[in-house]
Amino acid sequence: MRQFVILILVAFAFPAWAANETPVLASSETPALAASKTKAPDLTKIQGIPDIEVFMFCDGLMEAGCALFKAKEYKQAFAWFNNWAERGEATSMNNMGVMLEAGLGVKVDFKRARTLYLLSSEADVAIAQYNLGMMLGAQYMDFRDKKTKASNAEIASRNEDLLNAYKWLRLAANQGHNKAMAGADELEPYMTANQIKMALHRVGWTLRQMHKNPKTGK
Repeated sequence: MRQFVILILVAFAFPAWAANETPVLASSETPALAASKTKAPDLTKIQGIPDIEVFMFCDGLMEAGCALFKAKEYKQAFAWFNNWAERGEATSMNNMGVMLEAGLGVKVDFKRARTLYLLSSEADVAIAQYNLGMMLGAQYMDFRDKKTKASNAEIASRNEDLLNAYKWLRLAANQGHNKAMAGADELEPYMTANQIKMALHRVGWTLRQMHKNPKTGK
């Protein structure tokens, strides 16, 4: 569980990234690690550190916004993505989520990032499905490792995070995202057979909803 274990050490406790710094990520493959690097120097020992851009969609309409991002013009990049998001462009919602999760050009806002990832994921954007799955998985692992007693409502909520994390990672894997299946596999030891069955049922239902014919409803 290295991917999730590393993330939960930092995902809920790091300061907003200064707008003029360049983030890098460890092999845990989640945007939230970018702003934690200075707090966790041991992460630099892990090989294969990619740029945060790997979590963004940068083709077509998003090219110009990603160019601003590469130039470290984070506020302008965020404004570009936000402009397209207001027009309903799902790929830009994912990119905004990445920036909100890492605190690039904007204040860190996990709640809003999660909402944007969800909207983008529901529009079948694979990278958003991966980002959302990893975020939910990290939230579940963080909760699981807490020593304090949780309420039944909180336990139920976090179990939902686990099921949905698995669902979105499997959906991203179905689209060929090469690390999503590995993320789903890492969650399985923490799931019961019934939870896996329920999550796979959600995968099938979501696929049917996404590809339903608007004219026939089937």
